[in-house]
Amino acid sequence: MNNHLISLMVLLPLIGVIFQAFLPKRTGVSSESLSRWAALVTSLAGSIFGFILIATMSRQTPELQAVESFSWVGAYAISYEVGIDGLSALLVLLVAIVFPILIAAEWNQKNGSRGMYALFLILQSTLAGALCAQDLFLQFFFWAVSALPFYFLVGIWGGEQRENSASRLISVSSIGNAFVLAALILIYYAADPHTFSLRELANSRLAEKNFEIFEHRLSVAPVAFGLLAAGLGLRTAVWPFHGWFTGVAKEAPASVFVALCGATIPVGVYIFIRLAYSLFPETLVASVGWIIAVGVLNVAVGMVSAVAQRDLRLLLAFFCISEMGFILIGLASLNPAGMVGAVYQQLSLGLGLAGFGLFSGIITERAGHSVFLPEDGETSKFGGVAMRAPLIAVIAGAFTVSLLGFPGFGGFVGKTLVYLGSYPGYPVPLVIAIVTMLLATYCLFTMYRQMFLGHAGAESEKVLDLGIRERSYLLPLVLALLICGIYPKPLLELVRPTVLTLLSLVK
Repeated sequence: MNNHLISLMVLLPLIGVIFQAFLPKRTGVSSESLSRWAALVTSLAGSIFGFILIATMSRQTPELQAVESFSWVGAYAISYEVGIDGLSALLVLLVAIVFPILIAAEWNQKNGSRGMYALFLILQSTLAGALCAQDLFLQFFFWAVSALPFYFLVGIWGGEQRENSASRLISVSSIGNAFVLAALILIYYAADPHTFSLRELANSRLAEKNFEIFEHRLSVAPVAFGLLAAGLGLRTAVWPFHGWFTGVAKEAPASVFVALCGATIPVGVYIFIRLAYSLFPETLVASVGWIIAVGVLNVAVGMVSAVAQRDLRLLLAFFCISEMGFILIGLASLNPAGMVGAVYQQLSLGLGLAGFGLFSGIITERAGHSVFLPEDGETSKFGGVAMRAPLIAVIAGAFTVSLLGFPGFGGFVGKTLVYLGSYPGYPVPLVIAIVTMLLATYCLFTMYRQMFLGHAGAESEKVLDLGIRERSYLLPLVLALLICGIYPKPLLELVRPTVLTLLSLVK
């Protein structure tokens, strides 16, 4: 019997898109106000079904739950097949939390607000669909479509160099999607019978399949695995493919960059974990050394680059790149604690990045820029903000310590589990990564000291404390991070059975 909860979660935001498109220009109520409320209500409606899915999931089984399936393009074995398990559940929760908050953050948007809301709703729908899809073609459909809204969000609402940044973003995304599509075609024809169903492909023994190209016989598994890793690595800003990402960080509105680093990149990492463990267990085991190396390089390059930044946006971008390295180390540890920690860290990191990104947007809105560190010979433009705006200082401090992994916040749980799981097999790379992470404490507390402590700077008076609307979307993020840090047991129990099942495929 089909369960329609996932379809409702995925499709309800699209009703808001249709509403934005056909909303009459003149109504009895303010058109802008109606547009805002329609976007928020439909986004919340989709999120509520996401919360219901998480709340009603069994924590004792690794099996897919809330499954819905029917034939889509039957002649080519393409189906609409969706379901949720412990691997995708936390990211479904992340998407459900983040996108209504992003719409609330853009509540006062005057320039083309309908278009911006519609694009956020499309993103919410496509990312939720990519997380729940159990058919490779359907998953690729959602994942590929999710790149297009960013092109318009950056290209229309970005900064002075928005066209260049948007062009680089869509170019890299298109190349990445092409690699993923090539892998999917290879997998489809290697399976006998041909299929895109993940459940059927998991038993198709791709490691034993071969194909011919230019009169050379190659194994399907390593080639398809490499194509997927390259395609998803491009779109998730894994080093050394991160140049486009820092450009977007400088030009995109804060809410758009939050949607990218706080939600879209974790979904891309999830797709890699799902496909690598399910379809290519032998190739994954053979590649863990490379994945660990890339993870350590991400941590090191990201943190060293973050120390040199003077702008909140670029600091956040390089911190995101570094944290992705820790997640790669955890997923390649082939250890239950490390793997559970990597999955959990995606949720807590997404929430922390969302909060810090929105905080940087508030600073930019107040002061006209987000430069916190003066150049040599200059005096700081900020300082002493904690005395004038104590609530924004407290909330910014909460997001900062969560990103650093302080006890009591979500970041502590995920990072600790990654440490515990990765140390037995890879102590040296882990120690290198941990030592490098000490730079994170330096750069984030330097930022906090420059902005909130000491003597008032020339522009400190512009940083007014949070209004009611800003509190309404920042305080829930702080609360979510505290819950994740103080009582993580229910969420960890949700993840663990699925992780153990995936690990059993590679051992």
